[in-house]
Amino acid sequence: MTLGEASLLEQLDADEESVRGQLESLREQVATLEERLDDLATARRVVAPMLAGRCRPEQAPSDGTPDAPTHTSSEKAAPAPKPVTGLDQQVVVIMASSGRTMRAKEVAQALGEPDVRGRVETTRARLKRLTALGWLAQHEPGLFSIAAGINGHALGGVTNDEA
Repeated sequence: MTLGEASLLEQLDADEESVRGQLESLREQVATLEERLDDLATARRVVAPMLAGRCRPEQAPSDGTPDAPTHTSSEKAAPAPKPVTGLDQQVVVIMASSGRTMRAKEVAQALGEPDVRGRVETTRARLKRLTALGWLAQHEPGLFSIAAGINGHALGGVTNDEA
């Protein structure tokens, strides 16, 4: 190998290292943006009913009929989560079949993702989004499990309560 060829290979190695670093940085940015998007969706779910006036119990029905009870049990029935597909569906299946709480790193490994920070952070953002959608529950920061009422066959949006 000549000196020029060795120099060219060194330059290619350096360029490859630079591109890998940029790619990792972009993955981390995507994970951060996905987490922010989840936070905004949660804020919208909290604020929208307030703005729509549904949080004003002092309002009486305008037709003069007595107030009807809003629910018959002490627990409010949660609506079925929206159906999921693709990688989200795989995550729900993994969480349902594990039968235990899991961290983002464990889920990323179960998905076959490389053990790099960017992929784990992307998986963490996905777990938070699925939590906001009602498929998963977060018990403490970073610890996720399948949500109550969801079984391994609920991927069409059907919960145990409806089956």
